[in-house]
Amino acid sequence: MAFLFGALAAFWARFVLVDQKQVHYHANFALYVNGEQDEFKNFTFYEEETACASDHGIDPKTRVHMHNQENSVVHVHTDGATWGHFFANLGYTLGNKVVTTDNGVFVDGKEGKLHFHLNGESVDVIANKVIENEDTLLIDFGSDSDEVMKSHYDSIENKARAHNLEDDPATC
Repeated sequence: MAFLFGALAAFWARFVLVDQKQVHYHANFALYVNGEQDEFKNFTFYEEETACASDHGIDPKTRVHMHNQENSVVHVHTDGATWGHFFANLGYTLGNKVVTTDNGVFVDGKEGKLHFHLNGESVDVIANKVIENEDTLLIDFGSDSDEVMKSHYDSIENKARAHNLEDDPATC
């Protein structure tokens, strides 16, 4: 009986006392390999919007994803989602020295250099960085010049802010 009472008390504390805040914000990104932007055209890259979804944070794909065939907007639904999580959900691999896409494995130093530009700054480590609200990330593999990478970065549309002002279509 004491066990049952304890279990009920824990259940009550978990769902009544713990703040169940909804996380929903957006970031922008682009991936270039050897000068070509990955357009993420295949429908499998995108999650469907479902009415009244309440399982954000349970299924890894609902935690961080893209939808509506917008290939430059990341939808984040849980604290702690990283860029590595996001790319894994796409079926890609993102490491600090490697990126794997539908077109192959691209290793830093082997046939090109892997560059990351986060919010306008060059960074060496990205895979374990938490995706922050309205981040802008450029991933560039190849031999692009600094000027070309800057033009790629500047061409990333800032749609995150507009999406942040809209209601989340996947909730009630």
